[in-house]
Amino acid sequence: MYQKPKYNSTKKFFSRQKALGILGLAVIIFISIPLAKNITKRYTVNKELKELQKEISDLENRNKDFKGVISYLESDQFVEEQARLNLNLKKEGEKVIIIKEEALATSTNINSDEESISNFQCWINYFFKNRK
Repeated sequence: MYQKPKYNSTKKFFSRQKALGILGLAVIIFISIPLAKNITKRYTVNKELKELQKEISDLENRNKDFKGVISYLESDQFVEEQARLNLNLKKEGEKVIIIKEEALATSTNINSDEESISNFQCWINYFFKNRK
């Protein structure tokens, strides 16, 4: 008598090409899903890293500016300037001139008393009559 060879059902399943193709496709899909997640996560991390590097460079520039301001505030020039402005101090050999606002206002308005004279007449008076 003739006996059929016994095949395992799993061996039979894996011996078919369609079954192997489907199994390979499933493995590729299961591998590609975490790979895609890792790629998107890496992209977002790199983007955040670039933003943080830009922020660091901006903060370093601001830090340089602040160091410049601090060095100016600690300089003798700033102390001298503040002493002149706020404490009304002067250096040796300097002369101080005070200009009052009233004197400034009267010197700019030459003909404040003669409002009825025309502009042309004011210029004639200015150039010809005020000369000594």
